[in-house]
Amino acid sequence: MSTIKQVKPEAAALRYEKIVLEYFSNGGVILAVSNDSSFTRMVKFTLGELHLDYKAVFRETTDYDSARVFADKIVERLEEPLLIFVERRIRAKTCIKTVKSLKKKYGPQVRVLVVGTDSSQEEILLAHDIGADSFVPKPISANALIEKMALVIKPGDQIDNLLDRAATLVASGDLELAERVATKVLEIKPRSLKGHMLMGDVARRRGDRTAAERHYQAACKSQKLFIEPLKRLVDLFQGPGDLDKRLTYLSVLDRLSPLNFDHKMELGEVYLGKGDNDKARSYFDEARRMVNRVAADLLGDALMDIARKIGDKDQDLALRFITEAIEVKSGTLSRDDLWMFNNRGILLRRQGKWQEAVENYRKALTVVPHDAGLLYNIGVAYVEGKQYDLALIEFDKALALDPDLVKQTPQVAFNIATAHHRCRNRLEARKYLEAALALNPNFEPAKRLLGYMVD
Repeated sequence: MSTIKQVKPEAAALRYEKIVLEYFSNGGVILAVSNDSSFTRMVKFTLGELHLDYKAVFRETTDYDSARVFADKIVERLEEPLLIFVERRIRAKTCIKTVKSLKKKYGPQVRVLVVGTDSSQEEILLAHDIGADSFVPKPISANALIEKMALVIKPGDQIDNLLDRAATLVASGDLELAERVATKVLEIKPRSLKGHMLMGDVARRRGDRTAAERHYQAACKSQKLFIEPLKRLVDLFQGPGDLDKRLTYLSVLDRLSPLNFDHKMELGEVYLGKGDNDKARSYFDEARRMVNRVAADLLGDALMDIARKIGDKDQDLALRFITEAIEVKSGTLSRDDLWMFNNRGILLRRQGKWQEAVENYRKALTVVPHDAGLLYNIGVAYVEGKQYDLALIEFDKALALDPDLVKQTPQVAFNIATAHHRCRNRLEARKYLEAALALNPNFEPAKRLLGYMVD
């Protein structure tokens, strides 16, 4: 006998059922991204209890990438938002990257419900922090599943309608009318989180950061476990003179949502900006540990993000993280990862480690053979190591693959000219110097070398 509970005809349940049925009558579609057959069966059962043909309205996949492909094909054709149930983890991967990319690309056109067995407060906050609309704990009853769907489809009351209108007005730039509508919301519900958020958005668009901060703070006080106002406050203070305030709000956000490694990376970046490299290192290391805990499949990307945030502020630390990123991704490296090798090569060359830079680029060539850019970079490293004859060999290989390489920037032609000059190939050197000056007649390094050769 089935242990699945039947949908109860209570007043609240009937209201939620009505919302869900209206959603499907308008052409709504559900996509389940899950490898848990018991959960997908529960979704199908619930649709059946609502007398819906799940074959017409329900799709499923066990692959995150397939979910993005499906969304790309269908979202723009739907009159209702696409509902997506996404497993928190599928095999060794997590849904974090998928949820972020879907919400960034489609916003409210997709409603994402993260599904997981761990319904701790930290996991629920992490789901909302990455952009999900709801968290669905497993196991779940049919009634609860219908309620979850209804609440992300249509929260719907007078205040919500006003809030939707105000948000539309802010987006269109009608700040005066948006402020009047948001003020009406606060008259009805003085502690409305979204009302204060919208007032903060209006003030920010006007350039009034003091008022924006005040409203975002009021939103934080109205619901202490809601992270969106804090994220707005962090975004409000982006300038070089805002580090202390940014640090304050980031620290609160990190305490509230400790599983989100992005916050720890941002904290590291702020401490770098304040000149506290030791504190920055501790946060970057903590971010690395947290990625390994909650989303190990994203470790390589996260390490690269850390290296980018470090930039030139701490070259040794940046080199450490970018080297680890390449090692972590070693089995899955592709052409899309060439920038990692290029960044690492730049850092090595800046430190005078031209031989290690050559090894770095040669390793990249095992991933993408016959890449003109990599061969050119090997040549540049040899130039910096004063191995001009070896540099010319690599430059010739690069130009054989891409003769237009010298047309990219004057610096490219100048570097090749330098190697020829050092090898006493005066005619070739002059040819490439003239190519550099054809791109930029005021390129001083080429003008100086050409003048020296004339003298």
